[in-house]
Amino acid sequence: MLNALQSIDRGVLFIPEGTYIFAKRIDILKGNFVLRGAGPGKTILLFPNSLTDLFGNKPNGAQQSQWSFGPGLINVTGKDPINAATRLASITAPAKRGDKTLQISNQISASKGEWIRLSERDPQKGDAASGSLIHYLYGDLMPPGTDLIGTAHIVRFLSRVKLVSGNKIELERPLPYDVRHEWSPEVHRFAPTVQEVGIEHLSIHFPWTAYPGHFKEKGYNGIFFQDVAQCWVNDVEVQNADFGIDLNSTNFCTVSNVTLTTSASRAVSSEARGTNGHHGIDSGHGTENLVTNFDIQTRFVHDISVEWYALHTVFANGRGIDLNMDHHREANYSSLFSNLDCGAGTRPFNSGGSGNRGAHSGAYSTYWNIQARAAMLLPPADFGPLLNFIGVQLLETNHDPASPYQWLIEPRGPGGICPVELQEAMRARRLWIRS
Repeated sequence: MLNALQSIDRGVLFIPEGTYIFAKRIDILKGNFVLRGAGPGKTILLFPNSLTDLFGNKPNGAQQSQWSFGPGLINVTGKDPINAATRLASITAPAKRGDKTLQISNQISASKGEWIRLSERDPQKGDAASGSLIHYLYGDLMPPGTDLIGTAHIVRFLSRVKLVSGNKIELERPLPYDVRHEWSPEVHRFAPTVQEVGIEHLSIHFPWTAYPGHFKEKGYNGIFFQDVAQCWVNDVEVQNADFGIDLNSTNFCTVSNVTLTTSASRAVSSEARGTNGHHGIDSGHGTENLVTNFDIQTRFVHDISVEWYALHTVFANGRGIDLNMDHHREANYSSLFSNLDCGAGTRPFNSGGSGNRGAHSGAYSTYWNIQARAAMLLPPADFGPLLNFIGVQLLETNHDPASPYQWLIEPRGPGGICPVELQEAMRARRLWIRS
């Protein structure tokens, strides 16, 4: 079975009902491929070895496990470069959030409907504008975080081309943030090497082990997508994971109908602190990723996470036994959490990330129709700027109306909230307008 996975070029590999033991890591490096089972609990991929068992473990200088953040025991990996080879033009005039037209340095050969990428980066340390892009992603209301200033990380946005006319390009989609000369804005081709990979209708099981605690993970890590586009995970159960599913530098990927479970509580030591793993489902660096209809039947340190400049991440129609919507700092921007059931509701905004990487949330994150068994507390005022809390089941006692960070809070009315789920309602509206 392992040889089949590594040698198949494209198509569907169907794994019938049964339990299959995989003693090695699986790496999928080509697109147009689907790994399909007969259903969760029917087709079970059992990985008896952790990454530590397979490759050893060399903790970093902070004594964090080598495998705390990845990779997985199933990896879908491509290349999605932003470099001189993909560069089409620089952008020669500023543009505002919401604009659709860009002035570019030269005429480009891009046809209507073609996907292109806008990239911007924070100026290098020592430049007078260093830190200005990160400050902007925090709504120009909060400091950028010293560890982010002048780094090589790139802010990116994708749109189809509507029209190219001389040295102007019109986009189908409005810009989500400003374009400024000091942020070295460029237009690039969008050319990921791996697209259209799906993992569906199966279970991924790890043996029961006690969770060793935060940053001490052995590497029972599930599915990791890296530098890919238009890929998906659907109808999958992951059991006894240190890290369930990771979307790293991915675009237009969908995780749907995923259940994260344990065969028995892993939180049996004081190091576990009541949690059974590190990350449940995480999205970082990428754009336009959707996580929907998830069921987290255990407690991770971070159940669902956004981090590292992630743009327009959506978590919708999900639940957890005591769900936390982790904002892992690093200027995650304009995320949506919609129609979620936080279960016990004791930690909805519990979040991690290094304190020198800015506030937990970047600007314009929205929380729409968030419920729990008991009313929940808002996060602290410095959690992030320009946040929207619409129809969230909240205690009203912990919000400071004098906060400078400009939150919008609209309580749930007696008839509930309409629409129940915002992302699907907006999608239906877009399709109606196009028709």
